[in-house]
Amino acid sequence: METILTKERREALEKLLDMLVKMNELGLLDTIRDLLDPEFIGRLSELLMTPGTLKLLDHIDDLLDLAGSIDVEAIKGNMPLIKAALEALSREPKPVGITGLMRAMSDPDVQKGLGLMVELLKAIGKTKTK
Repeated sequence: METILTKERREALEKLLDMLVKMNELGLLDTIRDLLDPEFIGRLSELLMTPGTLKLLDHIDDLLDLAGSIDVEAIKGNMPLIKAALEALSREPKPVGITGLMRAMSDPDVQKGLGLMVELLKAIGKTKTK
């Protein structure tokens, strides 16, 4: 028995027991026990193993790369524009003919919006020619 419990092993076991006591005091052992409950694992599997989740997991690397490439500051800076666009999309648009379009062109806000749309269309066009 002495050869099994060498000094190093005894020290390791004492440290392990100390860690287990601390984990028990913090309630971590109860949490781990609950997580290992077969009913909990079954329910979690049902929630996570859906076709959508599996598809998401298949593409997680691509999604993380995409998320990392997002310029959060640019999005923050454009939040007023995004909010205004979402608000405008929630309203029912009025039909506009050529005369109404010409009349709207005298509105400075419409001119700015049209300029923005032209720039957006150019950017989209550039990506489609590459």
